[in-house]
Amino acid sequence: MSEGVSKAAVERELLEAWEALGSAVDSFSDREMEQPGAVDEWSGKDLLGHIAFWARQAAANLALVAAGKQGEIRRPDTEAELDEWNEREWRARKDHDLAAAREDWLSSFDEAMQALAAFPSERLEEKVRGDETALKLFAEDTYEHYREHVEHLHAWRRQLETTET
Repeated sequence: MSEGVSKAAVERELLEAWEALGSAVDSFSDREMEQPGAVDEWSGKDLLGHIAFWARQAAANLALVAAGKQGEIRRPDTEAELDEWNEREWRARKDHDLAAAREDWLSSFDEAMQALAAFPSERLEEKVRGDETALKLFAEDTYEHYREHVEHLHAWRRQLETTET
């Protein structure tokens, strides 16, 4: 592991990104969370399900690495495959109500935090898939992903503020 990366630093990154995401989500009413437009045609509710899916993937992948089962990590290899995964998961959750979507989203964060807490610090920079490290995979599907969608939510908030009367 390099000198600059510690599990405590990763936990801070995760918490900071989560808090920013939570603040952005909390800026929307329930009615707004149900309407399309958060990201393309997805509603805020849809976005919560999307984020929950990827956080759970991150937790599952860390558990696989910890168990020495890196070969079982499943990830999309192309943009087209990523789009297929996202579409599949959207369809699986699209009929959930907002309360269920929020609960799924909240519990996915807990799972990611628990997986990180249980993961050996010294293995964070272990290569697990090509040049990708355990940390890189985890970051992409959690705190980097949260930050990406915070930006989407801020843009959506600005859009709603200019169109609401």
